[in-house]
Amino acid sequence: MASSSSSSINLQSKAYDVFISFKGTDIRDGFLSHFQKELKQNQIDVFVDEELEKGEEISSSLLAKIEESYLSVVIFSENYAYSPWCLDELVKILECNIEMEQMILPVFYGVDPADVQELKGSYGGALGKYKEESNYDSNKVDTWINALKKISNLSGWDSRTIKSESKLIEKIINHISKKLDDYVILSDFCKDGLVGINSRVKDVHELLCQELEDVRCIGICGMGGIGKTTIASKLFEQICNQFQGGCLIANVREKLKRYTPDNLQSEILSKVFQSEGLNMGILPISSAAIKRRLSRQKFLIVLDDVSDLEPIEFLIGKQVVFGPGSRIIVTSRDKQLLKNTGAKIYEVKKLNDDEALQLFSFHAFKQNLVKKEYMQLARKAIGFADGNPLALKVLGSNLFDKTTEAWEDKLEKLKDIPDRKIQEILRISYDDLDQDEREIFLDIACFFKRWDKNRAISILEGCGFFAKCGISRLIDKSLISISKGNRLEMHDLIQQMGKDIVGEAKEIGKRSRLYNSKDIYKVLTKDTGTKRIESISANMYEIGFMELSSTAFVKMCNLRLLKFYSFGHDQVKIVLNKGLQSLPVGKISFESFAIKILSAKSC
Repeated sequence: MASSSSSSINLQSKAYDVFISFKGTDIRDGFLSHFQKELKQNQIDVFVDEELEKGEEISSSLLAKIEESYLSVVIFSENYAYSPWCLDELVKILECNIEMEQMILPVFYGVDPADVQELKGSYGGALGKYKEESNYDSNKVDTWINALKKISNLSGWDSRTIKSESKLIEKIINHISKKLDDYVILSDFCKDGLVGINSRVKDVHELLCQELEDVRCIGICGMGGIGKTTIASKLFEQICNQFQGGCLIANVREKLKRYTPDNLQSEILSKVFQSEGLNMGILPISSAAIKRRLSRQKFLIVLDDVSDLEPIEFLIGKQVVFGPGSRIIVTSRDKQLLKNTGAKIYEVKKLNDDEALQLFSFHAFKQNLVKKEYMQLARKAIGFADGNPLALKVLGSNLFDKTTEAWEDKLEKLKDIPDRKIQEILRISYDDLDQDEREIFLDIACFFKRWDKNRAISILEGCGFFAKCGISRLIDKSLISISKGNRLEMHDLIQQMGKDIVGEAKEIGKRSRLYNSKDIYKVLTKDTGTKRIESISANMYEIGFMELSSTAFVKMCNLRLLKFYSFGHDQVKIVLNKGLQSLPVGKISFESFAIKILSAKSC
C-alpha cells in the first residue's frame, strides 16, 4: 500500500520545497528576510513573491507556484486580510491541501489566532469592508472566509508565545525539515509499489485527535495482507517527533509466543525512555518510579499484530497511567479484541478498483500503465484478489513477463479455487515452485521466519536442499523478503498458507512438519509418528515436561531436523527413557538441551 492517485502529485518532483504567503508591508524587511535566509542556509528551496506592487487579480503563474511546492507557510499578520491577493493565495493553498494533501503551516505573527479564526480585529474589519464594497462578489468573499477559518484552525506557531524571533524561526524550520524528509520517504515508498497509504494514514491520524489532552487508544483492524502494519508504521514515522517518547513494537503476537509479557514490557520501557539515556526497562511497569515518569510525559506507543487481550491489558491496562496527550495504536486481525481495549477502531478498507489496478500493474508490468492487450485480463486478475494488496502483489509478480496465453491459463486456473479466498490465490505461487523450492518454502513458513538468512541457509543445505538458489527463487516469487537485518521475512497470510498446506494431512503423525506444541506432545508421547515426519521444532516453554518412550522416534526414518528450544524458562525438562531405539541422524539443532544421539534404524 501507498499513495493513492488523488495524492500522487505529492510524489512528483516539485520545483520548490516551500511557498510563503505573506503581506509584504507587515513583515518583508524584518521577520520574512530572516526567515528566508535561514531557509536557504538549511538547503530548503523557497518561493517568495517579490512583487512590491500587487494588483487586484492574482496571476495564474503565481497560483501554479503553490502547486509546485511541497508545503505552504501562511504568515497571518495585522494587515494580511486587507490584501485580496493574499486571500486568493489562501484559497488556492486550501485547494491544494484538499486535492493534493499539500501541508499547510500557519504562523500568527503579531496577531491573536482567535482574531483570525473568529474574524475579529483587523480580520473582521477587512472582511466587513469587502462585503460592503460592490466590486467584490459575495461568493468570492465567502470562499475567503472559509479559507481563513479552516487554515487558521490548523496547528501552527504564535509569535506572541515565542518572544525570540530567532527561536521561532528555528522551531518552524526544524518542523519543515522533518516534513520534507517525510516526502522523501513517501517517494521511496511509491517506488516500492505501495498504493493507497496516504488516505488511510490520514484517516487514522484524524482518529488520534492530537489536539485533545486525553489518553487515547486507536485500533487498526483488517484481514491479513490488507496493510495494517504499513499504516501504523508510516503514521509512527510521521508523528513520533511530536511526542516526548515513543516506541513501535512489531510482531507482538509472535513475540508473546516466545517471551513473557514481562519481557515485552521491558522492551517498551527501554524504548520509550531511550532518549533520556535511562535503563528503565529493568523496573516493572507497576513500580512507583515508572508510574510517576509515565504520567508526566506524552508518549506514542504502537503495538503491532496483537492477538491476545490479557497481555495487552498487562502492558497498557488500567494500572498504567500515561501523560496527557499520549496515544496508543494497536493493530490486530481481531476486531473484538480491539473493542475490548476500548479503542476507537479503524477498519482498513480494501483497495478500490483504480488503486488495485495501479498496484497490480506495478508488479505485473513494472510500471503504472497497463498494456492495452492485457487490460481485460488485468481487470479479471484484480477481481480475484478483491482489493487485498498482498494478493495483488503476488499475483502480479507471478504474471510478470508472461504472454497473454499464459495469463489466460493462470486466470482460468483461479476459477477452480473455492470461494476465491485469498489464501487459495496465494497457493498459486506455491504451485509454480519445483519440489526443492516447495520444501524450502514450507520450512521457512513453519520454522525459519525471521531467522538470520545465512543461519537458515546453513541448516537447509545440511538437509540436502539447494538453499541459496531456492531462497532467491522465493524472493522473486514475492513469497519471502529479506529485511535490512538480513532476516527472512514472510507475510502472515503467506505463512498461514504454507502451514495450511502442511496441515492438509488430517492425521498429525502423517504431517511432514510439526511445530505446534500440543501436536508434538501428542505424537511423541503416544508414539504416533510416521516416516512422513521430516522436521520437528518444539517450544519446551509451552510443553513444560515431556517423558518419551524408547520407541518415540522409531518410525521417523525421514526425520532431518529436530529442534527443542525454550525462552525465558530454566526449569523445562525432557526425559528420554533408557533403551531409546532410534533417533535418525540428520541436521540436528538443540537449544537449552543436550540429547544423546543413538544409531539410526531404518524403517
